[in-house]
Amino acid sequence: MEFQFISPRKNALVYLVKILTGSLIAWYGLRALGLHEPYWAMISLIIVTEPDVTLAKANFRARLINTLNGCVVACLALVLLGPGFLSMLVALAISVLVAMLLHNYPSNWRLGPATVVILMSAAIGGKGLHQELQYALLRVGEVIAGSTIALLQSLAYSYALKRLGMPH
Repeated sequence: MEFQFISPRKNALVYLVKILTGSLIAWYGLRALGLHEPYWAMISLIIVTEPDVTLAKANFRARLINTLNGCVVACLALVLLGPGFLSMLVALAISVLVAMLLHNYPSNWRLGPATVVILMSAAIGGKGLHQELQYALLRVGEVIAGSTIALLQSLAYSYALKRLGMPH
């Protein structure tokens, strides 16, 4: 039996190595800083990871814009409406409108509303506004940490290839 439908894509090994090493850095680095389950950092790392620095920078920028959109909208909804499914739907709608109404908004705009759901769902488990906002900001910190690790890996990878005289 032949498996002709299986063939590695270009940069498959690069993606694999960067995602695994980045995940190790995110997991153990953030755990050392007191964050016990940095799943969202790992997810952001995966979203931003690219072998090409230009694409990694674009992914980082888009992730940051979407995270800020989701964070601002979610935190305002928490302060004004409190936690709950209805306030999550209102925040979700506002986040989509922000993405749809602003010119030059990143094409992967769905990450903004997804961030709203992530933050508001974390806040629903909180006990009071202070803890809810703390949960929300913790998730934002994870997203930014994972995205930053991915970008730094791309920069280091590109630098290493230049130093070795290899094409990148």
